[in-house]
Amino acid sequence: MKNEEPKNEERRKHLRIKKNFIMSYYLEGEPSVRYKVTQLKNISKGGMCFITAQQYPKATRMIIELRTPYLVDITRIEGAVLESHEKLSEIIYETRIQFESLTPQAEFLISKLEELFKKGIQGSHE
Repeated sequence: MKNEEPKNEERRKHLRIKKNFIMSYYLEGEPSVRYKVTQLKNISKGGMCFITAQQYPKATRMIIELRTPYLVDITRIEGAVLESHEKLSEIIYETRIQFESLTPQAEFLISKLEELFKKGIQGSHE
């Protein structure tokens, strides 16, 4: 009898890293209006998901400014909204963006996060 493993394939192209970092964002063309975000849900080389105080239409272009303990400077990442849906009526929205082209600094940062995340998973006893 053939021993088959259950298929539990990940549909995503990139590893999602669940970490909280200090971040802010602004809409492309409106750099003087900054929005602070307290909760980054996850990030990958393909995009990120975070909490916003308002809903954004699909394809809205955003610039994310991310602070982490791994780089001294702020890392800027550009992307477009894939989806922004209400989590708590008129107060909290979960917004997903897709990155367009990552800078070398952003590539380095996300690669470093992936490396640390994988080590954390392997070292976990949960």
